[in-house]
Amino acid sequence: MCVFFFVLFEFVPSLPPRKQEAIDRLGFGLLNKVAMLFPYDFWGGAIDTFGHLARNSCQRGEFFLFYSYSSVSGGPLLVALVAGESAITFEKAPPKEAVERALSVLRDIFTPKGIQVPDPLQVVCTRWGEDKFTFGSYSYVAVGSSGDDYDFLAENIGNGRVFFAGEATNRRYPATMHGALLSGLREAANICRIAGRRSVVQTEDKAVEEGLDLDDLFKSPDLSFGQFSVLHDPTPGSPDSTSLVRVRSSERKLGSDSVFLYGLISKKLVLELAVIDGDEKRLSLLSSSLGTKLVGRNGLSSQGEDLISRIKAAKSSGKTMPGIMNGIHHA
Repeated sequence: MCVFFFVLFEFVPSLPPRKQEAIDRLGFGLLNKVAMLFPYDFWGGAIDTFGHLARNSCQRGEFFLFYSYSSVSGGPLLVALVAGESAITFEKAPPKEAVERALSVLRDIFTPKGIQVPDPLQVVCTRWGEDKFTFGSYSYVAVGSSGDDYDFLAENIGNGRVFFAGEATNRRYPATMHGALLSGLREAANICRIAGRRSVVQTEDKAVEEGLDLDDLFKSPDLSFGQFSVLHDPTPGSPDSTSLVRVRSSERKLGSDSVFLYGLISKKLVLELAVIDGDEKRLSLLSSSLGTKLVGRNGLSSQGEDLISRIKAAKSSGKTMPGIMNGIHHA
C-alpha cells in the first residue's frame, strides 16, 4: 500500500481510474509495537489482553493495549501497542526512552495490586513509519471506502502483465501478515495460469509458422504421386538415405484446410510406394508391412526436424537434390 500511498514510483501509462480511486479512498495508518520478554509471567497466564487509558487525551494512543503471547510464544512475552499520533512521536524518541515509558505504564497498572513488574530480559521496538520498505503499517477502511476497494487493488493490469499483492489487496484478511502471504500465493497462481495460457498460444503460433515453412518446402517436392509428396535428404551419400514424406488426408470437408501427416522413410521405400497403384494400397504398405507411423507436424522426431533443417538450408542456397524418378505424378 505504501507504494501507492506515497507514490514511490510512477506508472506509465497511469493506473486505471478505478484502481487509482480505490487507492485514494482507502486509508493507510501507522501502528508500532514494543515486544518485551520478561523473566516470568507477572500479569497472569489467564489474561490475553488488557488496556490502559491515558490521562492526557493527546497520548491516548500510547500503550493503549497490551497483548500477552505467553500461550503461543513459549515464554512470558508481552506486546504493547502504540497508535495514531503517539505512533509518530514514538519513532522520534530513543528506544530506551520508549521502553521506560512502557514499563512506567505497566507499573502504574500492577503496583497498586501488589504485583511487582520486573525489568524485561529483551526488548524490540518497531519503526514501521521509518522503514523504507513500508512507510507505515497497513491499510484500513477509511470514511468513504469499502471492501470493494480491496478487490479493485487486487486486479491485474496490462492484460495480465502487472500483478498486485499485499494485505491491501486481500478483502478477507486485510491488515494482517497472513493476508499479505495469501495474496502473494494468489498472484503466483494467477501468473502461472496466465503464463501457461500464453505459452500454449505461442506454441500454437510456432506450430502454425512451422507448418507454413513446410508448405513452402512442399510447393516444389522432389517427388509426388497421389496424395503423397516427398522431399529427399539433400546431403550427398547413400541412395538409401532418409526422405520426408507428406500425405494429405483424404477425409477433408469441403471448404476446410488440408490436413497433412508426415513420416520418415528411405528412398528405396519411396520408389516402392511410387509404383504402387492407389493411395489406399500405399498407406496399407506403410502401416502394415513397413511399420511406418504417420504423425502430425509436432510429432516429428528430432531426426525429422534435423532433416527439415537440412532441406531448408539446401533450398535457401539454391541446391537441388536429384530425386529418384523425379517428375512422377500419378495416382
